[in-house]
Amino acid sequence: MRQKIHQEGLFILFLGLVLSGCTRNTTSSLAEGNPTNSRRPSEVARTEPASLPANSAASSSQEVSLRTRKEAVEALSSISFTVFPVPQDLPPFTAQDLQGKPFSLEQFKGSFVLLNFWATWCPPCRQEMPSMETLYTQLKNKGLVIVAISVGEDPKTVSQFLVTNPHSFPIALDPSGRAGAIFAGRGIPTTYILDPQGRALGGTIGGRDWMDPRTVRVLTELVTSKE
Repeated sequence: MRQKIHQEGLFILFLGLVLSGCTRNTTSSLAEGNPTNSRRPSEVARTEPASLPANSAASSSQEVSLRTRKEAVEALSSISFTVFPVPQDLPPFTAQDLQGKPFSLEQFKGSFVLLNFWATWCPPCRQEMPSMETLYTQLKNKGLVIVAISVGEDPKTVSQFLVTNPHSFPIALDPSGRAGAIFAGRGIPTTYILDPQGRALGGTIGGRDWMDPRTVRVLTELVTSKE
């Protein structure tokens, strides 16, 4: 038990680094200092952002430069991710699929994973999901998996949302909100990049256009990088 508490505490410490490094780049109400940040994950950031944060535009070319894994990970900082000093093992957490069966990230070992915490009521979450879907269709054959975990919602609510907002990437549920408290305690959407070993390389908070040219290029370079 002591080891588990230490591991979760360590991850929350690094989560603080993510938030302090990224909230200044988001236009949603998740910015640090907003009173809504002190609420539970299921109550945070219900206001519509003025717009998705615009990353500095780069060439729209989809050509991939040859980067080492270390260089590709460091480049995540150029798209407003805070990169952890060393890859972080995730604290244990439970989730379920839309049928109520246990859902584990273990099945995605060997691939890079974009792990997103969201909710149907969250405007910036809904706003970014179409571009997330486009990114997934473009990079899934290159080794990128996107997993979106709904925080504090029941299967019926999420299933109804997906009827009118279908997505092909895996959707999981955190109905108790316990995982959200660990990974997205200061607001949603919160997103992490996991390496093929399932370790967190870095994270960011706030909605964005995932098809921004620089974002696409950096993520493409990451998933095609060599050790």
